[in-house]
Amino acid sequence: MRNAEKSLRQIITESRMQARMQAVSTWLTSGARPLGALLAGGLGTWAGVWPALTVGTCLLVVPLVVLARSPLRALRQMPDPRPRPDASGDAGARPPAGSCPVVPAPGPALASDIGRKNSMDGGTP
Repeated sequence: MRNAEKSLRQIITESRMQARMQAVSTWLTSGARPLGALLAGGLGTWAGVWPALTVGTCLLVVPLVVLARSPLRALRQMPDPRPRPDASGDAGARPPAGSCPVVPAPGPALASDIGRKNSMDGGTP
């Protein structure tokens, strides 16, 4: 299910927001772990280990209820990606030439650079 979740998020998110969407998703899931551990430790200290485990087990039902009530349950195939309009409103057009950084293609290595180590490799510059 994890891959289907990522695929669905990637389809419904604009391409320029993909990295931000993935970063927020990772931050939320990773950030919830220490908070949950802190709350579980506090509950275990306050109420005891068995009540804390019982509460944790009951909380595992929450995602099932959320998914059962969501519209994703009725989804049988992946939706078509939405067209990405540019500034002029023309869907499917390429972005303007100046909007993306240009990465130069790698050139051939110079004969003097082959076999020579630089200061990053521990050799002399």
